[in-house]
Amino acid sequence: MITLKSETSNNFDLMFNPKTVMFYGANPKTSFFISGFIRQNYDLNNLYLVSSKLDTIMDIKCYKTVDEVPAESFDLVILSVRRSILIETLEDILLKKKVKFFHIFTAGTGEADDIGVEIESQLKKILNQHSDTRAIGPNCMGIYSPKGKIAYYSSFPVEIGNIGLIFQSGDLHSKMVKFGSRRYDLRFSKGVSVGNCVDIQISELLEYFNEDIDIDIICVYQEGFSPFYKEEGKSLFDTLKKMKKPVLYIRGGKTLRGQTAVLTHTGAIATSENIWRAIFKQTPTIEVTSSLDDLIDYTYMFFHYFNYFKKNNRPLVYPDNKRALVILWSGGFGILATDTLTELGIELPHFTGDKLAKLEAIYPATIGSLANPFDLPWVTSRKEFLDVCKTAIDKNIDLVILETDAWSDLNSDRFKGYYHNISEIKKHVESHNKVFIIILHDYPSESRKQFYEMLIADNFLVYPNLFTAAQSFLKLYEYGQKQKKLRNF
Repeated sequence: MITLKSETSNNFDLMFNPKTVMFYGANPKTSFFISGFIRQNYDLNNLYLVSSKLDTIMDIKCYKTVDEVPAESFDLVILSVRRSILIETLEDILLKKKVKFFHIFTAGTGEADDIGVEIESQLKKILNQHSDTRAIGPNCMGIYSPKGKIAYYSSFPVEIGNIGLIFQSGDLHSKMVKFGSRRYDLRFSKGVSVGNCVDIQISELLEYFNEDIDIDIICVYQEGFSPFYKEEGKSLFDTLKKMKKPVLYIRGGKTLRGQTAVLTHTGAIATSENIWRAIFKQTPTIEVTSSLDDLIDYTYMFFHYFNYFKKNNRPLVYPDNKRALVILWSGGFGILATDTLTELGIELPHFTGDKLAKLEAIYPATIGSLANPFDLPWVTSRKEFLDVCKTAIDKNIDLVILETDAWSDLNSDRFKGYYHNISEIKKHVESHNKVFIIILHDYPSESRKQFYEMLIADNFLVYPNLFTAAQSFLKLYEYGQKQKKLRNF
């Protein structure tokens, strides 16, 4: 059995913030790596390309061999060669240069066939002989670190965020960044596609992220464990028990058919369902369904929530209960909302007695309802709308959901009155450390686009439908409950 290089397991700073990088095997087909570095404004004087056939790529000089490269040591080497020469290339580089981290882009190894399995075995033996050198991969897309000014795609944002990503799938890692940044304006601190995990393990990266002050939320996609690390399941379990930050976890290969697909993707070994049940039950880890969309939606909830408390210098407080107030225009939508939320386990307190009397004193509704959901047509721009909502929202309400639609005239007095009202409701909800969500249905519309951009600019939490919003809130609630339970133990 092969063990982890424990003396270096937590020191990944130079992998995510490399001062010198060599791209070995550079060619036009893989120039997206170079585009990513350029977009992130990496210092190209410290990016060395090695190509036996080309003199330049994207106006950057290429060296024919490793011997010609003037730098003697590298924080990161991206290795992109065909598998038949992977081992000899790795040995040649290590013979001539000092390398802190390898990103082995080469695929067709353990996930492919018996020859690939043998290549990985040789690869692991070489890395074991060089205790100061670590590697991600093979069969992975690599590193994304806006602070370190590196990315493998030019489409990745340059802005620095607080989300950390650890994905065995390069494609899902890429889509998480692209879709998350475009759908919800998510911003990331560090991301890594780890592929077949012949050397660096997910548990090690989790330990590193757990201590990284730039990361608040961690997302993981895992297919299984490398055959070289029989104890990685236990290491992962022990690490997840110690995590101080929310970890949103997708496990690929839950089904027997899915496990077959895993073998041909990363060559990982699937783990028993009982082990995963124990992990999700006995650690604060949040299990995510087999859906990248769900992961993005849930991450948005945590991202927005964390950033609000940090921006206002408040200690983080998680929801204690699942009581919601729903504010809308249509009675029909209110019935559907009540059914949806109730089925998900969210309570809609029915306003009666003194509370209802206070509400009716502010707005004696003759049309609509003050029972919860609030059905308040035609008064959304008036002061009564704001006053009645603020009166209903107190410490006994944990979630406020306001359903709206686009406005055709964003310059009208009615809209300005409405926007003022929902802005004040937002302030009131947040003053109680509660969650306020806008439901703005998604459809092609210029006015909808403009309204959405206004809401996002003013830091509203906006979801396209009620079900997605409610599920995301429940994950935040679940994490808070897990933290409370573990602290009590």
